[in-house]
This record gives sequence, C-alpha cells and structure tokens, in this order.
Amino acid sequence: MHGGVAIILSTLALAATATAQDSCFSGSSSLGDRRALATLRTAIDTHCPCASSIGALGRRHYMNCVRAQITAALQATTLRPECADNARALYIGATCGTNRVTCAKPATADAGASCRLAAPTGHNACGGSDAAELACNAQTQCADVIDATAGTCIDPRQPGPYGVGVRTVHLVKDSVTAPGTDRVLDTIVWYPTAPDSGMVDPMLKGVVGAPLDNSGGPYPLLMFSHGSCGYPNQSTFLTPLIASYGFVVAAPPHPGNTLSDFPTCMSAQSLATSALERPADIAYAADQLLAANADQSSPFFGSIDPQRMGMSGHSFGGFTTYVVVDHDPRYKVAVALAPAVPGNAKLNLPSLSMLSELDTYVNDDAIRAVYATAATPKVEVEVLNAGHFAYSDGCFPSPDCNPPTTLIQDEAHALVQRWVVPFVLRYLKGATRFDPLLDAVPPGVVVEQDRGGS
Repeated sequence: MHGGVAIILSTLALAATATAQDSCFSGSSSLGDRRALATLRTAIDTHCPCASSIGALGRRHYMNCVRAQITAALQATTLRPECADNARALYIGATCGTNRVTCAKPATADAGASCRLAAPTGHNACGGSDAAELACNAQTQCADVIDATAGTCIDPRQPGPYGVGVRTVHLVKDSVTAPGTDRVLDTIVWYPTAPDSGMVDPMLKGVVGAPLDNSGGPYPLLMFSHGSCGYPNQSTFLTPLIASYGFVVAAPPHPGNTLSDFPTCMSAQSLATSALERPADIAYAADQLLAANADQSSPFFGSIDPQRMGMSGHSFGGFTTYVVVDHDPRYKVAVALAPAVPGNAKLNLPSLSMLSELDTYVNDDAIRAVYATAATPKVEVEVLNAGHFAYSDGCFPSPDCNPPTTLIQDEAHALVQRWVVPFVLRYLKGATRFDPLLDAVPPGVVVEQDRGGS
C-alpha cells in the first residue's frame, strides 16, 4: 500500500515538474498561460491606466506600475516564470506615457505580423519610409496589434462601423412533411443602422425597429440556422457583430426543433422531420427577404445584394448549411460551426468549417473529411479546450462546458468571432484587407487552410 502511494506521489511530482517546465503557451500549460496573461492584462488596465501625460515622467510611472503588477502575479504564482517575458512585452510594447503610436506590418501567408512603437512623423504616420506600415491608433499595445488584428489594426472581436438594428419578421409557410400545416417563422433580422440610434435590446442585441442605414448598401445577406432545440437568437455574440460590419443577417426558427419544443425536439421523429423542413425554412425566409428588398414599402427595400448570399449555422444548423449550399446556387459562402454532417456532404464554394477539440455532440472526423474534399478557398479552424457550445450564447453544464477545464464562453466566443468575421468580410464582401487575419494563427486554435492564392 505504502509503495503504491509513493509511486503515485512520485508520478504526480514528475507531472508537475514537466508542467512547470513547459515554455509559455505550450503543452498542458497553454490554456492556463493564456488565462494568466489575460488576468494580468486586466489588472494592468485597471491599476495602470494609460498615462495621459507625455514624456519620461508619464512613461516611468506607467512602467513602474506594470512591473509591480507582474511581480505580484509571479509571487502569487498566478503567472508562471516561463511567461515573465511575455508579460514584460505588455509594457515594453505599449504606447502608454509616450507620444508614440503602434506601427504594424500585416501578416502574410509567409510571415507573421510585426509591430513597433514610433513617433507619428515623417513619410507616413509611423515616421518611416515603408508605405505598407500601418499606424494602429486604436491599439495602445503591440500585443493586441499582433494577436488580435494580425497587423491590420482591425480587431474583428470589436463592433464594426455600423450600429445594429433588429426586426422580427413574421412569416408563415406550408409544411414540407405535413402539407396544409402552417409553419410560423418569426425570423430575426439584424442589419446596419446609424451608430447610437437608440437603446439596444438586451435579448436581441440590436436597436428594435431602428431605421436601416443604407449608405453602404446593398449589403450581403447571411442566413443563420440554429442548433437542435435552439432558437434564432441563440448566438447573439456573433450575429449582430457581423451585421455591424455591413451585413443583413437573418435567423428563422425551425418549428418542432426549437427550445420551446423541448423535450420532444430531441426525439428521433423530430430530428428526422426537421432534417427535411429546415432547408425549406431557410429558402422561404431568404425568398421573403429578397421580396422585401424589392418592395418600396418595406423597411428592407434596396438593402440586400442578391448576388452576395451566405449560409451559416451551428450543429443541426451546420447540417442545414451543408444541405442548403449543395442545392441552392445562390449561396456564395458557407460557414459551418460544429456542424452535424449529413451523408454525402460536400462544399463546392468558399467555406469556413469550425470544430471544437472536446466536442461530444458531433463527429469532428466527419467535419475534417468534408473539409478535405471541399473546393478552395477553404479554412478549417479547431478551437482547443472547447466543446460544442462554443458557438452559442448558452453553455450547458456537461463535458463540453466544464470551466476551467474548458473555455468559458467569453474565451470561446472571442476565437469564433476572430475567424468568422474576417472570413465573411473577405469572401462575401471581397474585402482583401482582411486576408492577414486569415493568414495569422493566434494561440488557442489549430488551422488548416487552402485559399488557393485568393
């Protein structure tokens, strides 16, 4: 008995030593290190706000404050010594207390982003002769410029240039599986509006009924299909954010397979029926929005570009995405989020496939297999330390949602936003300035891609 205990204790000690010797952001320490740096960054932003004064005094005060926060984190062992250099980069690469700006070179397929601090003078805003260098005035930290913006100065986790309006469009269609039976599709539509156009509804994450800002229109239309036993606004961490970048985003319900149908929404009969009804729900909602686009009396008149339509969805909504884009040539982009995979699934258009390392609901290997045969351009992103609910607002206690072993929702959502937003901007809007965000791979994900030089 005592010998067995000694062996166990010895094994645990060796494991602890191995963990302690992991370099920062590597091995079993990776998630803990990312969280430790994020916690430290919050402490620095709280206790050492960027000095408003310019010159040595302001800089010295800021740096002393940051050093104290790093020392405290090391002494409390909330930060591993192996990450001390990464922590120091938080203030070495900060503009706080200086008259400098963060100057970036965007990532490319061959090289990562770079960032330096420079005085805003000379040939360009960064004081250099390199016209490709960008002054990232919104970011005070080179760490943010590299990890969050890939040198583009655009953080896709933050709202775009538009405010977000939202309307619920009441639609009724005939059932595919039970002709003569109505299917009520109260479709939630997010769209660009003027910034600060009113109070944001806390459930819908948009200004209800706000006038559509058509200054940048007509906009691409992105359809979103919720998961099994889900609901149209299940992913408001993402859908309104996309709208803020100049998209109309529409999410119909799938009656019989929504949260309000629980628990029958989980039955085999419900799933089989919904597999047939869902694509028709999407088609009908899209058709009605395109009709509204041509109707001068509609609030959506002239707002949608029918030549730029995308399809997206989570889980069973990912299944729906595969089916819709395979049968409807109007769609130019597919975004499948932890998708269930139908038989003979294929992607013959630009696609983003996202999966989670710890997903127990869908078959990750099946997702990879569809990606392997997909047409280019294509991107596959595996979110590490995450489960099935990384793509929805809610996270239901389970092996897929078990913080701190798994990511908390804010951590997972940031990674999903980081990939979905630039992908749809690049391949549904043609905004090539977002290419660097697809070229760069920040910590926390594994990426496969073949963008065919486009």
